[in-house]
Amino acid sequence: MHTALIVDDEKWIVEGIKSGVDWSGRGFEVIGDAENGQDALELVKSLRPDVVLTDIKMPVLNGLELIKKGREASPDTLFVVLSAHAEFAYAQKALNYGTFGYCLKPFEIEEIDSMLGRLAEVLGARKLEASSAPHVPDLYEAICSGDMELVNSVLQQAGMFISDAHPLLPVVVQSGKAAAIQPGLRQLSFQMSPRRYGYLVHAHAAEALLQDISRSYQGAMYSIGTGFAFPDLAELNASLEAASLASYGAFTTGRAGIFAPPPPTNPYMEDMLKEIMDALGRKDRVQFLSCMNTAKTFFSEGRFSMKEAYLMFTALIYHFFRTGSSGSGKMFEGYEELSYYFGQADAMIDYLVEHTLEDLRNPSQAIRSDISHKTIREILKYIHDHFTDDLSIQVLSEKFYLSPNYLCHLFKKEVGENFIEYVSNQRIGYACKLLVETSDPIKRIGDHCGFNDYFYFTRIFKRIMGMTPTQYREQHRQ
Repeated sequence: MHTALIVDDEKWIVEGIKSGVDWSGRGFEVIGDAENGQDALELVKSLRPDVVLTDIKMPVLNGLELIKKGREASPDTLFVVLSAHAEFAYAQKALNYGTFGYCLKPFEIEEIDSMLGRLAEVLGARKLEASSAPHVPDLYEAICSGDMELVNSVLQQAGMFISDAHPLLPVVVQSGKAAAIQPGLRQLSFQMSPRRYGYLVHAHAAEALLQDISRSYQGAMYSIGTGFAFPDLAELNASLEAASLASYGAFTTGRAGIFAPPPPTNPYMEDMLKEIMDALGRKDRVQFLSCMNTAKTFFSEGRFSMKEAYLMFTALIYHFFRTGSSGSGKMFEGYEELSYYFGQADAMIDYLVEHTLEDLRNPSQAIRSDISHKTIREILKYIHDHFTDDLSIQVLSEKFYLSPNYLCHLFKKEVGENFIEYVSNQRIGYACKLLVETSDPIKRIGDHCGFNDYFYFTRIFKRIMGMTPTQYREQHRQ
């Protein structure tokens, strides 16, 4: 039986969750509750629950502080945020602390029940993995528990003294086996999980260690992350965490290599999540695809780290669960599960696109049932996903292995209008949507729809719609 703790400063919410959810049916037992973060933290320390469901805004100690301190006190405890819509930004921030997920108030009991189901899956899998995983060396246990005296003792026994003149540097490698290190190179290694190894080395010898590790995995898709050099063991945890995050560089970029830790904050992700959620809210297929393509570029260029990958995936999957869309997928407990499941960020994004696009397809974008020609149906599907790009008959003929003349003839015969008319109608239809749903300037809307010339855009719009874009916006907003 898994154990759970409920934290909320509104007692009626606590009692409602306790009585309204079939805890035992999901394999859980509520072993305590608290009305403020400080009392909850003491319960986390003493009870070590499997799961904590916590509010964000609470007296004494808020939910974010509880999660941060609670994970330090009980690393295996999973946290789920109970957050009002107005506090959504806080819920997103909580994900950076390793939160499993969040439920937005006002929530349905079924939503919490579904969350418990996913938690039970993760906890069950974790116990199975723990029972079969090899023993983690004492050094890593000491690091995780904060026993710096034992860490220092192990370092001294290995002749690795730490000082301002001899700082240490952590290295983390994503691999199912330890690297072969030259006997003369002084370092300490430890297994962090079945697929992750850590190393401690003096900063001046780090280059030699990295060369040894790289040689060990030559020809394989290795991913090595480095932390920052530190002269004081008080900085060990932070540096090792940075190295661990950097070690997912091959997942994010799609390339093997050695990766430095990413910056602690990323200004691009908040803006991108806003754009994605705006696109989902307005069922804007084009904007969603544009965001996903931009995300792929940012990952490959190293501008997005595993932290951003986890945040993006969790936010979208939560949206699926929240809206009950067909895109609902599974949650992952952390970075390692996400990396192991998808292998690369591109595959993760393709999964999100595949499980989202059908929910964003407008009836006007449906391919007519009377078009039976297989290649033309594929071409129409491609046009619907790329009509804002620089499309041409030449581009399509090369992609679908048809001569330009034959493609023009076949398109007109099957669709009933020529290629240029069809693409223009798709672009103007999307422009109409943006004119009504956004406050973007007319020129920017034209650019978004694939028209690089403002006057050409307004001329085509008036020819198809019988009025200018400005008139259309004013008429439909009234």
